[in-house]
Amino acid sequence: MEESKLVKRAQKGDRDAMEALIGGYYPLVFAYFYKNTGLYHQSKDLTQEVFIKMISGLSGYRPRAAFKSWLFAIASNHLKNHYRSASRRPEPAEFSEALQEVLPADSREISRAELRQDIRAALEKLPPEQREAVVLRFYHDFTPREIAEITGVREAAIKSRIRYGLDKLKKELEGYAE
Repeated sequence: MEESKLVKRAQKGDRDAMEALIGGYYPLVFAYFYKNTGLYHQSKDLTQEVFIKMISGLSGYRPRAAFKSWLFAIASNHLKNHYRSASRRPEPAEFSEALQEVLPADSREISRAELRQDIRAALEKLPPEQREAVVLRFYHDFTPREIAEITGVREAAIKSRIRYGLDKLKKELEGYAE
């Protein structure tokens, strides 16, 4: 069923439509948190919290932006609040198996597991703002304009975060791109 129809039905209290929206976006939101925090259980908790916020705020959703962008704006704000929390600090990231799809063909004698670990380590070294922009751009296929809407940051700043983040990743992973 078309997403806009699902949203309208969910706004009217249709439980099946709500479950379809949650089921369709749960893996993407979880992956977003996991790629940013690297912590499985924490990512599950953050994802659950975002969907609680989505459910409670759905009546106020107006289709000015795509539903996916609206949902990821909630997730982005929730991640920022998570990092701002005095009791929590960003922890070393462990990124998901989804990294396999972006791995370069290795020209060295190295296992894919070692390469994934090196990519995880390189992503961990990025400042949270750059990591978030890179994750949203390359793992979730958002445009810089959409990322700007999601994060509440100017598009030019998002483009800079992506560019600087990629430059840092390239430097960290120089030996693999031969």
